[in-house]
Amino acid sequence: GTPGRVNDMIKRQALRLEGISRVILDEADEMLSQGFRDQIYDMFQYLPEEVQICLFSATMPLDLMEVSQRFMRNPIKILVKEDELTLDGIRQFYIAIEKEEWKLDTLCDLY
Repeated sequence: GTPGRVNDMIKRQALRLEGISRVILDEADEMLSQGFRDQIYDMFQYLPEEVQICLFSATMPLDLMEVSQRFMRNPIKILVKEDELTLDGIRQFYIAIEKEEWKLDTLCDLY
């Protein structure tokens, strides 16, 4: 869920944190730039110390470095060359679905 939704669930005790082993924040740079910083900080402060935090980002701005230094233990930074971001032979496309309830069936039909 979004950082705001996760925070809400934590505060209402609707999310049991003791069963969480890792938290993955995809597009972390975008979330920080879109004003989710405080919600991300709040969420990370509720997490047990042993939880692994994984941040994925296309860029590495200073505020993302600050998050990694503040909330991660021994963070590892993996940099990928820009020309390696898209693999040859991978096709990307989208399918417009008229109704929300058709999404799962449509995905299943692809395979």
